[in-house]
Amino acid sequence: MSKADPNGAVRRRAAPAKINLALHVVGRRDDGYHLLDMLVAFADIGDRVSWAPGGDGCRLVLRDRFDRRPDPVPDTTANLAWQALALAGRIGGGALAGTLEVEKHLPSGAGIGGGSSDAAAVLRAVLGDGRAADDGTAARALALGADLPVCLADRPARVRGIGDRILPLSLPRPLSVVLVWPGAGLSTPAVFRARTGGFGDSIPDTALSGLTHDPLGAIAGLRNDLEAAACRLLPAVATALEAVRDRDGCRIARMSGSGSTVVGYFADDGAAEAAARSIAAAHPRWWVRATVLRPSYRPEYNH
Repeated sequence: MSKADPNGAVRRRAAPAKINLALHVVGRRDDGYHLLDMLVAFADIGDRVSWAPGGDGCRLVLRDRFDRRPDPVPDTTANLAWQALALAGRIGGGALAGTLEVEKHLPSGAGIGGGSSDAAAVLRAVLGDGRAADDGTAARALALGADLPVCLADRPARVRGIGDRILPLSLPRPLSVVLVWPGAGLSTPAVFRARTGGFGDSIPDTALSGLTHDPLGAIAGLRNDLEAAACRLLPAVATALEAVRDRDGCRIARMSGSGSTVVGYFADDGAAEAAARSIAAAHPRWWVRATVLRPSYRPEYNH
């Protein structure tokens, strides 16, 4: 890729929250990586990324709505968005110049893929949606994290292995949910270390077919194999699960990813919005959002 045109148009991309509908831990490789079988969808809320080509060199501007002291999101090469920008330059085969801006709306250590979704949005913004979505880019992006390939796909999917095997799925309609982050994050490696017991079964074919006509029924029969470990490490997760389950209309309450966000599934938007208001009033220090999980790709959303 040649040096960016100083008059190039700003390219904006959404970085939606990634939600695990299910997470089964089914094995472990000899190198220590766990083998997973997951169902993933994306919410109508998340971070935003913009890439303004031009100027000399690259600059990262981070706009964060959270006060994350004493551990702020880094604006250095430790940031996944910055690493994705470097990867985009290597894939493009030339020097990049421009300003990368990341607008953070999602909590950290929350199990909803904030950093990975940011990185995927950077690759889409810099390389273009088509090139970012090809298999070669996804394979190289896996080095940045297991969630990168599915975040590049940005649509409901079954994800297997270490995040490298992706099968697109269809949901029949948007799913009304409430996301609850109980004010503290969790370390993914720590949650995996705290997990006890053997390995579980894979997601059955009946659940995959059930998603097409009764998604809540299909999801209800699945699980998150990291939920118990997360509750032991951070009891606030268990408190959040109970708070969500106690709300009228809640069909399922389950943790996303390695935590600490809890997802409540409701029959419709009205029930989800009422539950979100009630939970936020009872727990003003928590981050609570009513939103929907998208049945397919859509590049924009509302906060």
